[in-house]
Amino acid sequence: MSTQLAIKEPAFFNRISQLVVNVPPDPLILSQFKNETRKHIKPNDVDDYLALGTLARLEKDIEAIHTNYQQAIFASEVKHAYALVLYAKCLAPFGLFSQAADLMHQAYNFCNNVEFFADTIHLYGLAGRFHQVGELLKTWDKVSPLEQHQFSQLADNVIAFMDKQQVSDDDLQGLVDIAMSILRQNQLTVTPEKIEIELFYGEELWFHYGIPLYEPMKKVVDWNFELADRSVYECPSQIIKGNFAPSFEAVGDE
Repeated sequence: MSTQLAIKEPAFFNRISQLVVNVPPDPLILSQFKNETRKHIKPNDVDDYLALGTLARLEKDIEAIHTNYQQAIFASEVKHAYALVLYAKCLAPFGLFSQAADLMHQAYNFCNNVEFFADTIHLYGLAGRFHQVGELLKTWDKVSPLEQHQFSQLADNVIAFMDKQQVSDDDLQGLVDIAMSILRQNQLTVTPEKIEIELFYGEELWFHYGIPLYEPMKKVVDWNFELADRSVYECPSQIIKGNFAPSFEAVGDE
């Protein structure tokens, strides 16, 4: 079954889709695409809902992303993997990793594209759901036996560490969600591919989750204090005492 939509304006739609990857966009280019997109709008048109959903990502309007992509899927006669993947890619920069992973997994189940499955595993890992990652990696080894996933070596060690500290996927996802909510309340996005997850071996073993931000150091320090304070009040004790350490990391000013 085809995963492609009949895009009426392929050149236009391909350009606006690329803006999801190449962000932040040039303000003049973004303004041009806003005007172009709204010229193409027609009631109940799948392609236009997709374009508006992508535009909403660039405008950092999460509610409009959901509205337009759900309308696109509803208006389709069939569920299209392309729409699900683009929907997932629009949510991921806002730290909505579990939702994005669910959508990507649906897309994989629809068309068995192994790249979608690799992205599914990556997104669940970014969400902190490493027990789920471990289960999916068993399938990965069957569908892609010659290629190792980026979490293949890390997952077993993280799961063992989580189990030792009695931390569940929901516990760790809750900690990640606090960090991502701080970014959303400050109108910031992340580049999922640049988030660093590792087990750090010092005097004790630590789970490190590094979130790079192109922001001034003072702001990053303030957000880290907020993250630490909220973690103490909102996370279970095994997270606080278990050496799980997400942090914002300044990599330069915007």
